Amino acid sequence: MTIFTSLVVSACAAADYLSADLRERVEDLKQSAQSTVTSPANIDRRARTLLAWANAYSLAGGVTPVELPLNAGLVTGYKLQARAGVSLAWTLDQMIQEMRLRDEQPEAIGTLTTSTLGPFRAGSFVSFSQTYTVGSQPLKAGGGIMIARHIFNTGGRYQTDNPEADNYISITSSNESARFKVDSYLMSGMHGGFRSAASTIVFRLQGTTLEQGDSVTINYGDTSQGNRGLLIQDYSNDRGPHPLYVDLEGEDLFLTLPIQPFKIVGTDIKGVHGFVPSVLEPGETFEISVRAQDRFGNAASGSIPAWQVFIDDRLYREVPAGDQSIVVLKNVSIAEPGVHRISIRSKDGAIEGKTNPVLVEKDPEHRIYWGDTHGHSGFAEGVGSAEGYMRFARDEARLDYVTHSEHDIWLDDGEWKILRDNVEKYSQDGRFVAFLGYEWSVNNTGGGHHNVLFRTPNDRKRIPMQFYPTLSRLYTGLRNHNSASDVLIIPHAHQNGDYRQSDPELEHLVEIMSGHGTFEWWAKMYLNHGHQVGFVAASDDHLGHPGYSVPRGAAIAQRGGLGAVLAGEKTADALFDSMKARRVYATTGDRIILQVDVNGTGMGQRAPYSEKRKIVGRVIGTGAINNITIVKNDTAIWSGNYGFSNQVKSVAGYQLKFQSDSTAFHPRDNPRGWRVWQGTAEIKGATLVSAEPTDFTNPSVHQFSIDEKNPNLIRFTTLTRGDSSSIDLVFEGAGNTTEVILDLKTAQERGGAPQLYRRHGRIPAWKTTFPLKEMVNGRLSRINEFQGYQDSVMLRRLVRDGKQERQFEFVDDDNPRQGDYYYVRVVQANDAIAWSSPVWIGGYAKK
Repeated sequence: MTIFTSLVVSACAAADYLSADLRERVEDLKQSAQSTVTSPANIDRRARTLLAWANAYSLAGGVTPVELPLNAGLVTGYKLQARAGVSLAWTLDQMIQEMRLRDEQPEAIGTLTTSTLGPFRAGSFVSFSQTYTVGSQPLKAGGGIMIARHIFNTGGRYQTDNPEADNYISITSSNESARFKVDSYLMSGMHGGFRSAASTIVFRLQGTTLEQGDSVTINYGDTSQGNRGLLIQDYSNDRGPHPLYVDLEGEDLFLTLPIQPFKIVGTDIKGVHGFVPSVLEPGETFEISVRAQDRFGNAASGSIPAWQVFIDDRLYREVPAGDQSIVVLKNVSIAEPGVHRISIRSKDGAIEGKTNPVLVEKDPEHRIYWGDTHGHSGFAEGVGSAEGYMRFARDEARLDYVTHSEHDIWLDDGEWKILRDNVEKYSQDGRFVAFLGYEWSVNNTGGGHHNVLFRTPNDRKRIPMQFYPTLSRLYTGLRNHNSASDVLIIPHAHQNGDYRQSDPELEHLVEIMSGHGTFEWWAKMYLNHGHQVGFVAASDDHLGHPGYSVPRGAAIAQRGGLGAVLAGEKTADALFDSMKARRVYATTGDRIILQVDVNGTGMGQRAPYSEKRKIVGRVIGTGAINNITIVKNDTAIWSGNYGFSNQVKSVAGYQLKFQSDSTAFHPRDNPRGWRVWQGTAEIKGATLVSAEPTDFTNPSVHQFSIDEKNPNLIRFTTLTRGDSSSIDLVFEGAGNTTEVILDLKTAQERGGAPQLYRRHGRIPAWKTTFPLKEMVNGRLSRINEFQGYQDSVMLRRLVRDGKQERQFEFVDDDNPRQGDYYYVRVVQANDAIAWSSPVWIGGYAKK
């Protein structure tokens, strides 16, 4: 190896980015790494120095290998010294070499430019190029360029075999003597196979050497042979990654090139949605945000029609046509107390949408503030810039508060500083509040994933897994550097938070659902272990779309949730205090208004002991309310069912509902993965007038169509994980001979964190029939048993245009005990769910 034998930077250089002590350690590391390979005897010391080195380099604005914090943390945090094996030791040696080159010869690696950064319209075919210019170190024969692919790239699969086919990638050079051979390399991590290595394209230089100033151009979507180009990703983003790596010596040391910020915007308008505050006083001014959307859920681009905005079906204001996807109507007010509904319609009537409901009341006890405490960008394994994440939360999702909670396993100090600076830059009390935070990311056996939020940014120190790899150490580290009143920890169930442990002064909430699935069973485990925690939901979005996520892929596969905070004002202190006090509730993304108290005590609180408990509530939904359930301890004690009808009409609505359990196979395992439902439903003995899925928001996994030859046959693919997914149907001429024949294909469970005790199963094909004459109380269910799970499909006669507001009251005096807890679950006909935080009666919270 000759690449690192030249100039050494003096430790006493005036502009050195390293402290004198760290410079000494780094020089010792570089020297020892040249003479001896990393081994169990030296791997911990080397990993610690490498981490400190990379953090200092990042603070100076340098580009570091994206997987460096993780790989070093596997040693310092998970203590893999003794069983690190050749792979991890070799990886650290590679990263030491790359950091050495960056430190000693900053011009050696070269530069990267692009032909264009867009903007590209989502889901379109495009062409662009990235050009690598050789730096002071030559690109030798056998070396080359790796065309990596980000795990969240939903565009066309790169190919080099057929120039007449789409997604063709080619390579050219300014040096006419250069020739390239297509090769492959097994790449893991966020730019490869993530948990396992994946074959990745490498163009290897043949027969010559490229010197400083020579260039190599990678042509994405090369259309010279008549193809359509490269299919670009279908979600908007300000930093759509197409990563490249360069191997200068031909020894598979692939050096990191900076990610170029390709911009992807929405395409033609297909829908509209609006956002308004949930609680207002009579006459209070507010804003209506109108967001034009494309078929992928992005903010639309191009021509936007004129809008008509209605309040309670009365035309309030017209908005002229233009090219702005988001229009904000200011100085709106509603004088009349009560529930108000705002709808939006294009002037030609072709596009319709609505906002969340508004409750206007005099001197409200509290306001409802909507936010997302858990989401990612390109600082972790997601995509997008940190600034774009904040702008989306504030301007597109119209959140009241947000946390950009990147995985600590990938964070460096430079990125942490940007996150901290963004909190100060974007926060404005009364308008938008950002909380500094991160996701402590250890696996299930180490305690599971936990989001850490700070009240204020200040000079907060993150307590990362690299040095605090167990829950007890996380709790201790946070306490050692902060007042407990300034820290909030929220575990989530992707890599299960360990419900046996909970610091009562730090951990006041648990994440009951996210884009990873719905995990009510897991949240109840915290309660059943005696922890006094409230419920919140979040997106765990990885596309830079917090608070209004449209998911992609098979792992983060459903819409993300929201946390509703009950507070007196929109300030950092008021919101943080309410979260610490558990005055919150969770929804699957719809901004449902939910009010619940037990004996006059509100959500998240503990009421005095009483043998009689009066549970009172009110729901103001975003759609028809299907079911309200009161849960006491671990059992449903009352349910109001509103979505079923016994009336048989000539033209009637029905709903086919799929549901699966997400409970872990073993109590300490990660949740069961996604249950895939793929097949057909055919209506016999009636005419199918219409069919529409309720929540098919993920184009990566959801499919739906009506057969061209048989209009009574629908084809679909959907999935569930602790929740339900439905298809609304309208039949004409239904009677006692009508039946729905469901024919499901063999399907593989998928997604989620690795399971320790049970691998994803392959679910056998299943065919069953729903005769309408067998319906009881307007519904008929079928159970599909699989490896101990009871997945269900229900056909129900739907109450069309059902009530969107319900009040309920129930008195429980059955077997009262000290410390009983109660919470409420609401399910809408569109499959949206809301959960109140629990209320405890008597007993004592853990100290």
